[in-house]
Amino acid sequence: MTQHRSTLYLLLAAVLVFGVLSLEYHIHRTPIAIDQQTPPQIIESGLMKDAIPAITDPVIESIAEADVYLENDGPGIVVEQKGYARFYPFQILVWHEVVNDTFRGEDILVTFCPLTYSSAVYERTVADEVAIFGVSGKVMDSNTLLFDAASESLWSQLKGEAIEGAFTGARLVRLPSTLMSWSEFKTAYPYGDVLSRETGADRDYTQNPYDQESYFDSAAVWFPLSHEDARLPAKTIVYGYEEDGSAMAYPEDYVQDETDDRVLRPAYWFAWASAYPETEIWKGG
Repeated sequence: MTQHRSTLYLLLAAVLVFGVLSLEYHIHRTPIAIDQQTPPQIIESGLMKDAIPAITDPVIESIAEADVYLENDGPGIVVEQKGYARFYPFQILVWHEVVNDTFRGEDILVTFCPLTYSSAVYERTVADEVAIFGVSGKVMDSNTLLFDAASESLWSQLKGEAIEGAFTGARLVRLPSTLMSWSEFKTAYPYGDVLSRETGADRDYTQNPYDQESYFDSAAVWFPLSHEDARLPAKTIVYGYEEDGSAMAYPEDYVQDETDDRVLRPAYWFAWASAYPETEIWKGG
């Protein structure tokens, strides 16, 4: 009888543990089901500030040096000015998310959020001062929140807007950028240069930390959303355009086939729709 009770207790404990883990998974790995839009919430991701280390003193190298380890089909952000171009590999950005750089005399902020697959480049100036940005460890609508070192205001990576702190409501000036594969960049800009993996951080740049969770290949969204839109699958990549309160989302194939316009912002659909709930979807024509 004692052995039977012990077995029963073990089974009950296992069921309880499974229930807790299952609840935690559904809270932290899928969006909250909502009937209407709710105000976006700032959420602790579980990482401390600077746990994802921003690059503040980037090393730049040649195409020949980077070609030793970059994969031909690996994507990256390209910044171009007057025929000069620089490639920021996702292979590195996935570990750092933020690069405080200077390109052709201009102080720029290069950003990539793996959770929302959104990249953006901004002027690195706040209140007429050159700012240093880092990764706060907080998210909103599953999108990374950045902070500026001077005021520690929180900034939306996707929108470039301060949402908490002394600069609330301020917006960074967005700069033209585009996404390319490494092979495309080498062909288009044979004399371009590249962000080096000599970052000062101890990271294995041959690995992608999100691959361990199969994040990019799954439908999972890791943090709650203020707005869900079922018009497209959550992780469809769209290119968004927003101006004067109106927004449009273009499908990836449209951007590749029809336009070279670099003002469009790539992101997962769930992130774009959360940031711009009234967005329209381009239907062609």
